[in-house]
Formats: sequence, structure tokens, C-alpha cells
Amino acid sequence: MPDDRPRLVDIHSHIYPRWYIELLKERVEIPRVSGAAGDERFVIFPEEDAPASGGGRPMTDDYWSVDTKLAFMDRHGIDVTVLSLGNPWMEPFTPSESLAATRRLNSEFATLDERTRGRILGMGVLPAADISDAVSIVEEIAADSRIHGIVTGTHICGRALDDAALDPLWDALERTRIPLLIHPHHGSAMDELGGFGHALPVALGFPVETTVALTRLLFAGVLHRFPGLRLVGSHGGGTLPYLAGRLDAGWRSDAALADRMPTPPSDVVARLFLDAVLYHPRALHAAADLVGTGHLAFGTDHPFSIADPAANLESIRAAFDDQDAAQVLARTAVDLYQIERLAQAEPRGGSGTL
Repeated sequence: MPDDRPRLVDIHSHIYPRWYIELLKERVEIPRVSGAAGDERFVIFPEEDAPASGGGRPMTDDYWSVDTKLAFMDRHGIDVTVLSLGNPWMEPFTPSESLAATRRLNSEFATLDERTRGRILGMGVLPAADISDAVSIVEEIAADSRIHGIVTGTHICGRALDDAALDPLWDALERTRIPLLIHPHHGSAMDELGGFGHALPVALGFPVETTVALTRLLFAGVLHRFPGLRLVGSHGGGTLPYLAGRLDAGWRSDAALADRMPTPPSDVVARLFLDAVLYHPRALHAAADLVGTGHLAFGTDHPFSIADPAANLESIRAAFDDQDAAQVLARTAVDLYQIERLAQAEPRGGSGTL
């Protein structure tokens, strides 16, 4: 990589604007934020709502401060972060609230590039209700070069990713070539994962949710019909690298699937991009064997407690030779998000909060 390009790019990192947190504080149902300033708690999973859990995970300024995000990047040698709103995105809000909040958030995230001299690049979000509104937002994002991708949950506008009603959205994303990061929120098999706080939901429920969502997308033939999509699977694509052979076997076992997906999943699965939030060389090898290091990119999952950049970096360097490690640590992200310039060492002035 030329000397004027980033050496370490984080494609999986989150922040919550203060006004968005205040919207979650108005909620009674999960997901919500409870408590007064200085002792706010983020409640995502039902078990976090129990008194024994402390009423949710503590929210420090890691969740909303751009300055704190920059300090985190400095500690771990991260040149550029492609930053997204974390779950639950716009899912909890009414259709009108969702669309207005979407435009407000996208407008604010578009300022991050200039505010941080290119060190932090903002992703956009989609509204949660109407697909035509979501398509309009894709077009708005495509027209704004300051927004570098979109983040979504495993459902879009209340629909699973295999729903044919999403075809206009896939068409818009393919045409504009905007990367879409697919991230879990609800967790799968949650009834079976109780008794361990949020540890099992995060360690198992989230990646299984991602696996289910991406598998439904594959089996619906979305990547066959829209081969130019640039989809990024969170957390290494869940268990897809391990179960890819069983997906082919499942496809062969049901002849009716040929109408939706004319060839087996293995023919198109390598079109996916995956983040490398995997923490172990063997898991990284499996992900790279599935999609190639050119479709694998470093991430941290900051500010959540599962974030361990040092372990990720150590695992990537242990798993790959220097050339492939450099690909995963920066080059994939530079190409995917069109990061054209060197990230500066210091932001201009105070970056504050969102």
C-alpha cells in the first residue's frame, strides 16, 4: 500500500447521537435507555431489564462522543473509522418519526468527514416503514459523497431479506454501489440463551441472527438477480463460513429451490463482504476461505463490551502473511468505501458529540 494510505481501517464501529438517545429514553418498551444523565443504561435484551443485571448496560461517553471515538482510535492505531449508528437504528419509531430521524441522522453523519479531517466517515441509515421511502433515502445518500455506506438490521422496513418486495431497494443499492452493512439486533434462539446476562445473546444470538438473514437472502436468489450488490455481513457472516457446505446440501435436497436460486449458494456467497470481528485465527481462515481476503475487513464493534481490537489485530496478523494481513486491515475497506486520502493524525478543533 502506498505510504499516503491508511494502514488500519475500522468498518464496524458505532455511535449514538445524544438526540437519538433522548428518543430511546422516551420509550417504555425494549429497546430503550433508562436513567438520568451520568447513570444511563441501555436495555436491548429482556434479560438486561432484570434487577440482577443492574437494569441494562451502562452508557458512557464512548456511546456518543466523537472525541472519545478519536481517542479510542488513537490508542489502537486506527487511521480511519467508517462509523454507523448502532442498533436498533430506526426500528422502534413510527413511520413519520422514522423518516424524519433518518434524514436528521444522515445529515449529521455526513459532517463527520470534515469535522475529523477524514479520520471518521459516516454511514447512513434507512427508515423503518415504507420501502419506497427507503429507496428514496438510498438515492439521497448516493447523491451525497460525504456518506460512505448504509447500516441496517436483519429486516428492512419490517421485511426479511428474502422478501421480494425489497427488490426495488436491492436494485437501487446495486445501481448506486453503496455498501450495505447487515447487522443483528434481536438475536436468535433467545429463549435458549438466558441465564448469562448479555454474554450468550452477543456471542451466539447475534451471529446466528446474521446467519439466518444472509442464508434467507442467498436462498431467495438475491445475489443471483443483483450480482453487483455490495453487502457486508457483520461478525464474520455469523456461521456461514462453517456451514456453507450444508447450505449447498440443503439446496440440493429441495428441487423447488431452483426456481428461486438456479445454482447452489456456493456459486455466489463469495460476493459477500465480511467483517473480521472474529477474534481467532482459525475463524479468520474460515472466513477468508469463503470470500477471500479481498472481501474481509477489520472491525472493532466499539463501544460495546465485546470489542477487543488488540485480540482482533493479533489474530489477523497470526492468521495471514503480511500481504493478506494488510489487505484485511485496510485495503479491502479502502476499496469498498472509496477512502482516497490519508487520514490526518489530529482533527480540526473539538469534534464534540453528535
